[in-house]
Amino acid sequence: MERTQLGRDYYELGLSLGRLGTVLIGSGGGSLARALARTAGCGAALAGGEVKFHDGTCAACGAWLAGYYGVPAALFVRQEGGLVERLLLNGEGKPFTPVEDHGTLPACTGEWDLLAGTDCAWAASRAGEYRGELGPACAQGPAALTLALERLGYQVSRTPVPGAPLFVSDREGFTLRAEEGGWSFRLQGRDALEGLADYVRRPQAVPAFRPGQGGKTQS
Repeated sequence: MERTQLGRDYYELGLSLGRLGTVLIGSGGGSLARALARTAGCGAALAGGEVKFHDGTCAACGAWLAGYYGVPAALFVRQEGGLVERLLLNGEGKPFTPVEDHGTLPACTGEWDLLAGTDCAWAASRAGEYRGELGPACAQGPAALTLALERLGYQVSRTPVPGAPLFVSDREGFTLRAEEGGWSFRLQGRDALEGLADYVRRPQAVPAFRPGQGGKTQS
């Protein structure tokens, strides 16, 4: 699809989102994603909505923000080379579809705002308090995964460390897999960081902590 047509589509989407009152918008991957995110923000503001751009690096961070602030929807635009995709989610990280409303627009244009440090806020909220020195770990995923591990007390590497747990998240920060002691298992949570926090709170429930066992995979 041509960039100009993409721009029209994102502007129309922004008009629909602006009628909700407040919308969160983020982007990642390149200048086209940033331009389209701002185009959607223009539409939302002209529809009278309050637009809160955030600097989070994945869609799950935007969904967490939506839940934290009680905002109906969070839009995240991801660019991969010349291709872009959009994720429109609610505060539970589930797909959100705005209802078409062709009523009269409000007299006032909405405001733009920037929320900075959102990866750090997401990590702090999910991880909670420092739990002491937990040793080395490897993180593969969004920046917030590393931030959360460090907050919990891990010494984080981007490459696997022999004998240390490996935490692998999808690009958008929703799912998390842990590998340790020959075990591989998916951690449960609304997003990767909630799964990580649950892993640290309940080590006795994780197969990797059972002595004398290994080499198995749990999904």
